[in-house]
Amino acid sequence: MKHYLLTTIATLLLVGCAATENRDEKTSNRVPADKEATAATVELYNYMYDLATKGVIFGHQDDLAYGIGWVDEGNYRSDVEGVTGDYPALFGWDLGMLELGAANNLDNVPFDDMRRNIIWADAHGAINSFSWHGRNPLTDGDSWDVSSDKVVWSILNDEAVAERYRLWLDRMADFMLSLRRADGELIPVIFRPYHELSGNWFWWCASQCSVEDYVALWRYTIDYLRDKGAHNMLISYSMAGYETIEEFAERYPGDDYVDIVGFDIYHYSTGEAYIAEMTVRADVARQFAEEHGKLWAVCETGYETIPDDDWFTTVLLPGIEGKQCSHLLLWRNAFNRPNHFYASYPGHSSAEDMKNFVQRDDVLMMNDLQR
Repeated sequence: MKHYLLTTIATLLLVGCAATENRDEKTSNRVPADKEATAATVELYNYMYDLATKGVIFGHQDDLAYGIGWVDEGNYRSDVEGVTGDYPALFGWDLGMLELGAANNLDNVPFDDMRRNIIWADAHGAINSFSWHGRNPLTDGDSWDVSSDKVVWSILNDEAVAERYRLWLDRMADFMLSLRRADGELIPVIFRPYHELSGNWFWWCASQCSVEDYVALWRYTIDYLRDKGAHNMLISYSMAGYETIEEFAERYPGDDYVDIVGFDIYHYSTGEAYIAEMTVRADVARQFAEEHGKLWAVCETGYETIPDDDWFTTVLLPGIEGKQCSHLLLWRNAFNRPNHFYASYPGHSSAEDMKNFVQRDDVLMMNDLQR
């Protein structure tokens, strides 16, 4: 595997390829937020900056875990690869239920299989990213349990809840530290906790906690994982809806706790509305990223069932083209919900269009990351 080791001279040369003058000034050394980040994590961070000048990294949630009509049998099957002949350059995974010590995540993906697939993807040059739909530590409900607006406050102020939460983070750290290459080196990953925070549907959302408590929870979580030795994480801050940079920045936990900023956006009404909303969110995220020396990304997106055969080239592409977006992640193709898929699969009417989309020079797939 080519891991793109960067020498000091190469790093300095890459500064000239950064997205904007502001980014050049603030990130000339390309040091992640974690000052103790592993060499491989620093390497990935620099490499992602380089890739952002070339195109957008294409990702898919649970791509190797299951797809339409199949479940992982250890053969690295992929709906995306089945359509395009290449794998995504970024693989999304979710850690929900890991906090309880469960064998499988909330979408029934065995964590042992997830680890195997993560190691395989990394060995082939791809990037792995984690979301965390964690349980509600106060009520024992799921992430969507918003029956109490005291959950975040309780983690920070109620010792019984705090003790439970620390156990959860211990399990999280153990998993991060179990992700290793053949030589024992920790695999660098993207960690995207407490996403869609500007919504009202998760126990950590803006409707459920104060700005101060959200920021405190974020910092506590990242500090705890780092203290446990998980220095292989690039941290991603992912919003839902917003219109202004002030809204985007309100709950931002600080430059020492974030490497990537972005948002989740789905196509719910018309293509025109999606493109318009994408443009607003992307412009704000890009401006914020430039001002803070961060990468920016579309952290989740897609159009459920992809009813428009040319959606990838006529709706998704205009929303991101030319904006130097680091990466985008299509949501999952559920094996047990026939109408819950966001990437094309062999035989679907949008397959040819997705193939045309990923074959663009400015859309990066796994084979592009090995060049």
